[in-house]
Amino acid sequence: MRRLPLCLLILTALAGCGMGKNAPPPLPPVGAASVALSKAACDRGGGQWAGTAGKGMLCFRTPADAGKSCDRGNQCSAGCLAKSHTCAPITPLLGCQQLLDDYGQTVTQCVS
Repeated sequence: MRRLPLCLLILTALAGCGMGKNAPPPLPPVGAASVALSKAACDRGGGQWAGTAGKGMLCFRTPADAGKSCDRGNQCSAGCLAKSHTCAPITPLLGCQQLLDDYGQTVTQCVS
């Protein structure tokens, strides 16, 4: 009879006990792999992958209701611009913007 190495016996025993079934989930990608996945998701969703001053890369999208007339924030998916009373042309809106809230009141939203 052939003798199996001890480590092979231990691994076989652990596999038989179902130890592989409780393995932790894989870690999410980081660095360049994470950026590549984010860019691919942005492209698939119709967004534009672009750099911002000091903020890195972001996915900018044009909302379906961009340019539509509005009087309240809840009439737009990305915000109702206070000066023009139109839905925002892009998301995310960076910097400080004058928007209309859900009651039609002008508020300032700052996103950095």
